Amino acid sequence: MARYVIGIDGGGTKTLGAIADDTGTILAQFEVGSTNHHSNPLDVVKSNLRELISTLLAKANVRAEDVACVCSGMAGVDRPDDKALVKNIMAEFLPSALAVPVNDGLIALVGGTMRAVGIIVISGTGSIAVGVNKHGVQGRAGGWGHILGDEGSGYMIGLRGLRAVCRAYDGRTGPTLLQEIVMNHFGFERPEQILGWTKQIQGNKTEIGALSRLVHQAYERGDATAAQILREEAEELALAAAAVAKKLFPDDSDYEIVVGGGNLRKARHFFEMFQAAVAKRLPGIPVILPRREPVEGAVIYALEQLRRHEAAAAGATA
Repeated sequence: MARYVIGIDGGGTKTLGAIADDTGTILAQFEVGSTNHHSNPLDVVKSNLRELISTLLAKANVRAEDVACVCSGMAGVDRPDDKALVKNIMAEFLPSALAVPVNDGLIALVGGTMRAVGIIVISGTGSIAVGVNKHGVQGRAGGWGHILGDEGSGYMIGLRGLRAVCRAYDGRTGPTLLQEIVMNHFGFERPEQILGWTKQIQGNKTEIGALSRLVHQAYERGDATAAQILREEAEELALAAAAVAKKLFPDDSDYEIVVGGGNLRKARHFFEMFQAAVAKRLPGIPVILPRREPVEGAVIYALEQLRRHEAAAAGATA
């Protein structure tokens, strides 16, 4: 009997799904809106997942009962209550499938390294380092949110860029190109207007995180302040990677560190700063760009978990 798996990459703004056969060949992909239950009403999450799964089944001409496993990688799915909620939702749409809800960092790791071993360091709007060793033990560092952490993230880079403008304007530091770039970006005449903007957006993490690109622009124009911000935030990400490595790979060097998020994937200079910072703490450990996308990682992980589940079941009945 033919068996299939579904992999889901559930982001804060969009969700990508893929259905594959038991060799890992992807038969169809489809995208819907957010399925993050922390930031959306449950009926919206269910509606989007229903559309995603039914469309994948139709496009691949597969019956729901022939899906043996569904792996859903979603932000914040770490606690038992979150996992139970996602499993219950999946049971409504795919009652015969083994449901494997995991943190979205894990599927990005698997897609990036093509195996469920290694460390992924993500610098998007937020930041986190997540790892898995060859025994299946998971560990993490960061991911504490923008109030308690998010070092090395777009939010922290953007925030430090704004702070640098204020400090330079006060005369507490030397001049920086960031002042010109930030003023032009907003169309402001005076740095004091930044304060009004931050009050208007109420410190919105996404809005501030989007300003990280201005810091990257300043760096590319040779600004020393921007360079310092980026080097220090790259060091923070390397510190998180080293913390995970200490937990999971104390006597093992057979793993890679893959990067995720726009800051590390799209800004070559920041990626190279991170590489250099990792090399000082974890010499000889490769730092790579992802080989595949997270949704493909979800498919790979679904197949691996299905095989483990079946092997365990066979062992129990032997």
